[in-house]
Amino acid sequence: MEKADYERQLEGLYNEQLALDKRFAQLKREWGACEVQDYTLAGPDGPVKLSELFGDQEYLVLIHNMGASCPYCTLWADGFRSIHEVIEKGVAGMNKKAAFVLTSPDAPDKQKEVAAKRGWNFRMLSIKGTTLAQDLGYADVKGNYGPGCSVLQRKDGKIKRVARDFFGPGDKYNPVFSFFELIPG
Repeated sequence: MEKADYERQLEGLYNEQLALDKRFAQLKREWGACEVQDYTLAGPDGPVKLSELFGDQEYLVLIHNMGASCPYCTLWADGFRSIHEVIEKGVAGMNKKAAFVLTSPDAPDKQKEVAAKRGWNFRMLSIKGTTLAQDLGYADVKGNYGPGCSVLQRKDGKIKRVARDFFGPGDKYNPVFSFFELIPG
């Protein structure tokens, strides 16, 4: 096949993928829509209400992490070291930004230890003792957790989830998988 044929096919697939990505995002917003209670989470400085995590933002990206025992969750969290700052501050010319917090069932002292070891500089809170993960679909009643994210909106004194997604190998939330796809074998 000629170089131009590869480029033409890749461009066509890229455009198809963009259209599918827009549809995926719309479905994730519709699928995630629900009201969320104002949970009290455990932080290194004591209890914190979910509503407080928004700060002066309307939106909050809430990461559902399985904790230090999960190597994949640790891999995603490593990638959040710089991404969380862009989410919180936004990008010039784009009117999208949100507060950011990673939650896990690990106790705050364990979270602090792992964060120091791995150089994580984002806010972390413990969901231990709450039903947040179960209520939002990231854990079963036996306490088996799953990774993902919820985008929450605080408006008119209420908290609503406006989108959700799961994390898994090959997803768009960790760019390392795109590089792994390019490595043969």
